[in-house]
Amino acid sequence: MNLLRLLQGRGGRGLLPEGIADAERAAATLEAHGIDLLYSSDQQRAVETARVIRSRLGLPRIRLSTALREMDYGKMSGRSEVDVRRLCPLWRRDATFLFPGGESFARVQARAFRWLDRILRRHSRGSLAVVSHGGWIRTLFAGLKGVPLNHCLEGTVAHGVVGRLDVSRDRGLHLKVESGVTIFPEGTSL
Repeated sequence: MNLLRLLQGRGGRGLLPEGIADAERAAATLEAHGIDLLYSSDQQRAVETARVIRSRLGLPRIRLSTALREMDYGKMSGRSEVDVRRLCPLWRRDATFLFPGGESFARVQARAFRWLDRILRRHSRGSLAVVSHGGWIRTLFAGLKGVPLNHCLEGTVAHGVVGRLDVSRDRGLHLKVESGVTIFPEGTSL
């Protein structure tokens, strides 16, 4: 959802000044974490965010991945939230609801976990930063926290949020998220 309350999904334009400021705040937060690699969705707004982070952290390159893309809202892309709720009453109620010509929250979550599985096998050490999108992040975090996907369809992810997923043999996966990620309908933040 953009500032005009339109579903951007895979569309949209580059970052507005507010988005650049969000990217700069995220980059400043990441400076203290010794980031080795930077992954990003290949969508324009994510790539622009990743460029700010890469520049600030002095990283050599951005690794683009289509698996990090935002949810595909299909024929509903670019429509207002009010229109989408009217035309697709199961949106935000049923994680398996498939947008006409698009995908469901459940498919986004499966895509996010396939990507995470590949990354964990590929990178056994080091710290990496990932630039993705609200729907993708929310579905991944819900799965990692054990929250049923249908319970977090009304959630939000503020722009420029930095989360941390620590992986160790002793503790397994441990997710830490700063304020700004809300995946529960009653508004409880992680």
